[in-house]
Amino acid sequence: MSLRKALFLVILFSLVAVPGAFAQHEFEITPFGGTRFGGVIDTPANVSVDYMPIKSSWNYGVIGDYTIFPQFQAEFMFNHQPTSLDAHLAGTNQTFFLSSADIDMYQFGFNFSLKPPDAKFQPFIVGGLGFTHFKADDYLPFRTRFSYNLGLGVKYFFTDHFGVRGEARWSPSRTTTQNQTFCDPFFGCGTVPVSSHAEQGQANIGLIFRFGRTSSF
Repeated sequence: MSLRKALFLVILFSLVAVPGAFAQHEFEITPFGGTRFGGVIDTPANVSVDYMPIKSSWNYGVIGDYTIFPQFQAEFMFNHQPTSLDAHLAGTNQTFFLSSADIDMYQFGFNFSLKPPDAKFQPFIVGGLGFTHFKADDYLPFRTRFSYNLGLGVKYFFTDHFGVRGEARWSPSRTTTQNQTFCDPFFGCGTVPVSSHAEQGQANIGLIFRFGRTSSF
């Protein structure tokens, strides 16, 4: 067999086999809405404003899940929160409005179902890593920070291709970094950077659109 014919057969096999392999797996698209709550951004201790609370507000986004193995999915989540920042005065313990803000989370992770994939009711564990982008009219000394999430939820499928999803997540994002003194009994004392976190939570509900699923109900 000539090299040209062999190459042609390899390409032909790839065109036929690869779509068939992907067709054996499912993927889901879930637009959602809900609320994101909590979280403060610490500032250096030598300024009058010691922290900036993030106002709890509604949020929305989309989740994409791709089935790797039965009950295990790779997941991507985009989450947008239109909100505002307040400023807390350390000397007077007063809080006032500082700026409107937008907080966008981009998370890559997993979704592990606690029931078989053909079950209509599917509780799950979810988690991931990624980054958060902050925008607040230049009041923040940073824009993008590392973030992660961990949560629980449930899916319910009305049909093979349509369902509803509800979940709650803990979603911390790193914010400012401050130097703190750390002492070791063997090496003595030294200054090390310590990152603060905006400890946010979120509760969301969305509609699931599932593709690549053969009939099971």
